[in-house]
Amino acid sequence: MTESFAWRWIRRLPGSPLRTSGPDFREQLIAVTAMVGVPISWASAVIDIFLGAPTWTVLLNFVAGLLILALMLFGRATGRYRLTYVIAVGTLFVLLFPGLFFASGGWNSGMPSWFVFALAFSAMILDGAALFVLVPLEAVVFTTSLIVAYLHPELVVPLPSTLSEFVDVTYSMLATGLALAIGLRLFVRLYDRNKAQLTSRNAELARIDAARTEFLALVAHELNTPLAVIRTHTDEAELDLVSRDATDSRAAEDLTVIGSETDRLAHLVTQLLDLGRITEGRLSVDPRPLNLDTLIQQTLQAYRPLLTQHGNTLVVPPGSSAPTVLADRDRITQVLVNLLSNASRHTSNGTISVSVTEDGDLAEVTVADTGKGIAPDVVELLGHQPVRARQEGVRSARDTGLGVGLLTSREIAVAHGGELRVESTLEAGTTVRFTLPLAEQKGAVPSLVGGGPSA
Repeated sequence: MTESFAWRWIRRLPGSPLRTSGPDFREQLIAVTAMVGVPISWASAVIDIFLGAPTWTVLLNFVAGLLILALMLFGRATGRYRLTYVIAVGTLFVLLFPGLFFASGGWNSGMPSWFVFALAFSAMILDGAALFVLVPLEAVVFTTSLIVAYLHPELVVPLPSTLSEFVDVTYSMLATGLALAIGLRLFVRLYDRNKAQLTSRNAELARIDAARTEFLALVAHELNTPLAVIRTHTDEAELDLVSRDATDSRAAEDLTVIGSETDRLAHLVTQLLDLGRITEGRLSVDPRPLNLDTLIQQTLQAYRPLLTQHGNTLVVPPGSSAPTVLADRDRITQVLVNLLSNASRHTSNGTISVSVTEDGDLAEVTVADTGKGIAPDVVELLGHQPVRARQEGVRSARDTGLGVGLLTSREIAVAHGGELRVESTLEAGTTVRFTLPLAEQKGAVPSLVGGGPSA
């Protein structure tokens, strides 16, 4: 943006706050106004001398310039700019300006222009309680001055001549216009600077986000290959044990654990890929009519060893519904596995239950546990950003966190037109509910009563 000669000159003044972008806007404004206000006040005093104004009027303008200069030096020396603003408004605008109004011609002078300037300038430099107290006070004082001058013109000291009135009005309009123009220019410069910084930071964040997504995809791809090899060799080893009718139960148990942990790691890799898709807004679902009872039964059966490995009991409460929903089978399986895995990791010798209810056009799936529970401040974040179960760090496999899985699960539920909610009480357990739309035609399907798995 091209700068005017005057603006470049102000920026180059020794000690000018506009030499860098560092000072606060109000600090810049009061400093520039001081640089403009001091010569304006003293020029007014000189003009009053030539126009034959009373001596005390000349002194008022000269004192006003000294006061402005003193306030600027006080602010710079102490750094207490808020106090400086309040003193400036209280002394210059509330006290001095009304005095100059009555001493310099009243209505027939340029002081009404300074009233306008005072209100605008105060609104720019004040904030908080001072703004809501002093600006209305100024408005009351200025309005009262104008009314009193109108009702009692004898209280106003007239200017010596019509020429004096012309010069004073013209000078005041130009001076206040210049001061306000500088203030507005500062606003525009501040806006342009902040806009440029915001644009630059947004672009940098976009580059970082793209790099992160690419990194996640690369890591997931690289991990999938060795995981597939491990799973293949595990399956072959298990088949070899069966074919040889081996009785080494320890080896069979170890292979089962290896296979289970390989599947869990593969699941985490999938979560990484999904996290990248969510960030880019590319998470997609393919909803089709789905027997929710069958899907839940299959998931529970497949993951029973994982869910019961910490001494937990898996229960499907009597009375659960068994609707047909419109859902993506793979995605809903992923949600169930996420919720059940979280419940298993944070529950020991407790109960994990899965139930389904219908509410209008939605089916609600509830996964509840009697585990350690989650702190309220963490519950607020779950499903919205990745968080750790332990704020002080990860100490074991159980502390790997709830955030990524629940974040993915929530996005999957939302993509289906549903929602996901988390409720938890420390040392009492956690309940997670997610909803899915019912299919238009409900088939006759068996109920999840009595036939659910339990251990």
